[in-house]
Amino acid sequence: MIWFYERRGEHLRCEIRQQLEGDQFALVVTMPDGSERVELFEDSRILNVRSVELEKLLRSKGWDGPFARDI
Repeated sequence: MIWFYERRGEHLRCEIRQQLEGDQFALVVTMPDGSERVELFEDSRILNVRSVELEKLLRSKGWDGPFARDI
């Protein structure tokens, strides 16, 4: 799952990936400068809670979204 946020012409991408090995998930945030921040989770429920927290944090910092990518 991938979603995007926008703030003053900058874009931030959030992605949830299932890791190839094991039952882990990664929450990957790609910053406007291209740097990535990765958080790993073994429990999808905890990942879901964290993704909701992240959305609230981003919105409180002025990011608009989440938006799906137009194809």
